[in-house]
Amino acid sequence: MSTDKRIFLHIGAPLVGAGALQDALWHNGPALAAHGVCYPLEDPHQHFAATMDLREMSWGGQRDPAWSGVWDRVAARVREWDGDRVVLSQELLGGATEAQARRAVESLGPGEVHVVFTARDLARQMAADWQEHVKHEHTVTFDQFVDDLVMKGIEAPAPFGEMFWGLHDPVRVLAAWGAAVPRERVHVITAPRGASGGAGLWGRFAELAGIAPEWCDLGPIREHDPLGLAEAELIRRVNERLGSSLGGDYEPLVRRHLANSLLADRAGRDGHVEVVVPVRHHPWMRARSQELIDGLAAAGYDIVGDIAELMPDLGGAAPAEPVAAHALNEVAVEVIEALLRDLARSRERTQIAEINHELAQVREQLSRLSAAPPARPSVMRRSGRRFRGPGSGPAGGAGGGGRA
Repeated sequence: MSTDKRIFLHIGAPLVGAGALQDALWHNGPALAAHGVCYPLEDPHQHFAATMDLREMSWGGQRDPAWSGVWDRVAARVREWDGDRVVLSQELLGGATEAQARRAVESLGPGEVHVVFTARDLARQMAADWQEHVKHEHTVTFDQFVDDLVMKGIEAPAPFGEMFWGLHDPVRVLAAWGAAVPRERVHVITAPRGASGGAGLWGRFAELAGIAPEWCDLGPIREHDPLGLAEAELIRRVNERLGSSLGGDYEPLVRRHLANSLLADRAGRDGHVEVVVPVRHHPWMRARSQELIDGLAAAGYDIVGDIAELMPDLGGAAPAEPVAAHALNEVAVEVIEALLRDLARSRERTQIAEINHELAQVREQLSRLSAAPPARPSVMRRSGRRFRGPGSGPAGGAGGGGRA
C-alpha cells in the first residue's frame, strides 16, 4: 500500500466530457495499470453505484439495495493500489455535502487526494442540461427552463434548479470539496470552445493526472454531439404525447436510439440550429459568469486552461420560439424515414432468424435419422416369398379375375 500516491477524483460537472473521459479510462484500464495508473472499477458503471452510496441518494425515486457498501469497496481498491496514481470519475459527486466530501477523501487515503472539476460556460451548460432533461422524459420548454434558472436560482422547479446550480456552479460545488482538501489540490479544468473541445478537455485532464497520450487509444471513444433546436423540440413534443407510457422502454428507444443516434447524427448539417440562451438573458448571463470567474480566482484553486473560457460567447440573436413548423416537419419526416428503415431491417433480421431456426430443426432431424439403426426387413421378404394382397390370382389381375 503506497502512502505517496496521488489520487485524482473527478467530481463533475455533468455534460462537460465526463462520459467520454470515463469511457477512455475504462477501455484503457489495462494499459494505464501497466504504467502505474489505477482506474478502480470492476465494471464500467460501478462509479454510479458508488456515488449513490456515498451520497445516500435515490435515483428516479428508487434506491437499489445493491448500492450499499459499493463506495467502501471502491475505496478499498484505491487504498490497496501499489502504483503511484489513481483516477476516479463520477460527475454526480459534485453534489456531495461537506461531510460526504470529507468522508470520501478520508476513505481513499493514505495518499494525496486531488479534486478535479471540469467547467464550461453557463450558456452552453444551460443548453446542454435542458437537452439532457428532455432526453429523460421532461417536457419543459427551453425558454421556461432558462427563465426559471435565471430568476429562481436553485429554487427553480424540481429537479431543474437543484440539478443545475447544485452540480454546474463551480463555486458552489467546490465550497464543499475545497473544505476537504488543501486549495492547491483543487483543480478547475476549463473546456475549450469549438468542435475540438472534447479532445482538448481530455488533453488537459490527462496532463494534470500524468497520463501520457500514447498510453490511451481514444479511437473508439465518442462524445454525443449536442442536439439542434428542432431536434430537441421534437423529442420534447414526443414526450408530451408519450407521458410515461413507455416505462422502461423509454431509455433504449427514445434516449439512446432516437436522441443519441438518429437525431444526434444531424449535428453540423445545413439547417442545424444551435440551442442558445434567449437574448433577454444575455446581460444577466455575462454578469453571473463574471461572478463565477471572480469567485474561482479568489478561492485560489489551480486553473488548468484559460479561465476566460468560462465567459460565454453570446454573439448573434437567439432563434425565435416556437421552432419554425417547416424545420420541425423536416426533422420529423427524416426520423420517420429512419425508423421505417430500422423496422424493415429488423423484420429482415427476424425472417432470417426464423429461417435459420427452421434449418437448424431440419438439420437436427436429419442428424437423428442418420444416427438411427437401419429398419429390419420383414419376415416375408426374408423367406423369399412375394407378398400378394387379398384376392390376388395367378394372373395378377385385381379382384381375382383376368380380362374376359
